[in-house]
Amino acid sequence: MKKMKKNRVTVMLILLILLMLPQSMHADNWNGKKVGYYTIYEENSNKILFKISWDLTVNDQYLSQDNKMYKIIKVDKKNEMAYAKYIETVKLPDVDIDKVTQAMAQRTGERKIAMYSTHSDESYIPTDGAASIYGHGGIYHVDSALSNALRDKGIKTDVDRTLYLPHDAMAYRRSRVGAVKLIKNMKPDLLLDVHRDAVPYEEYIRKIAGKNATGVRIVLGRKNTNLKANQDLAFRIKAIADKKYPTLIKDIFYGDGDYNQDLMPNSLLLEFGTYSHTRQRAEESGKIMADVLTKAVYGSDEKKQVGGILGTQKSTPSQNRASKSGIWILAGIVIVSVIGFMFISTGGREMMAKFSNYLGVMRQNRKK
Repeated sequence: MKKMKKNRVTVMLILLILLMLPQSMHADNWNGKKVGYYTIYEENSNKILFKISWDLTVNDQYLSQDNKMYKIIKVDKKNEMAYAKYIETVKLPDVDIDKVTQAMAQRTGERKIAMYSTHSDESYIPTDGAASIYGHGGIYHVDSALSNALRDKGIKTDVDRTLYLPHDAMAYRRSRVGAVKLIKNMKPDLLLDVHRDAVPYEEYIRKIAGKNATGVRIVLGRKNTNLKANQDLAFRIKAIADKKYPTLIKDIFYGDGDYNQDLMPNSLLLEFGTYSHTRQRAEESGKIMADVLTKAVYGSDEKKQVGGILGTQKSTPSQNRASKSGIWILAGIVIVSVIGFMFISTGGREMMAKFSNYLGVMRQNRKK
């Protein structure tokens, strides 16, 4: 009975501490279906536009491989179907690969790209033995291939290996703390969140530059404050890839969230293939993407890059809020640990008595 009372008091104190944490910590963008995927049809037609394992909402948008922009107008969650309306055909930037290469060679200064994986478990069944591994999944081999290829091009990389498990609604909130650290420590020119999709095999299978590879989907958070800058970069990436590596960029999806892209311009989420083909295909695409990203970020003759972030970068309000949230979480953990230790060492009744005495002294001081 005495032990039960102690446990009840401990639980109450933990709940009190959790209530003191910032309210923004209680919610997140959940955009991954736990099972299955959506098939999206063109409005008033049986034509399939694409398939996606993200949880769709009305007003999400989609840029097809042939640059047609669509908006989701209806979502049937029960039958895992959705319908999209054609909006317009987007004109991508007119890039000259030779001029891009020349500009890239003339650019001076340090080049830095950082990356992390919010969904640390994502893996590839034929190679890794499972679609999800509770730990460092196969996705980390993909970002290694991308990172190594970037380094071969003289770009400094920082790959965050922190696990942000489980793969749940709070994953992006947890990875946000890691993203902020990368930005503050490195001040990267580009920040990438590396993922893989969970749709049928044929959606992503590619033969690029004579090698077995996968398509790559770019995901943008349509609610993030840097959407315009991130979209400009995504369009430039696709324009360069379409000329040099046709079919590499599968499409661009605009999801209902921010995916930490509000932290800085030039911040993207990339999906390398799907779970049902070999990881080696995704790794090959990682190597190819290194060339595309290098040209897109450093191959402009403009003094100011697409996202306007090359050079010195100051912390944004979003970064500061995320950093403070991380500090609150750490403080909460420390407080709970201290309380737990005090309960074990002094006993719940004794601790509560001391706490009551302390409150009594405080009341007396106020009266004085």
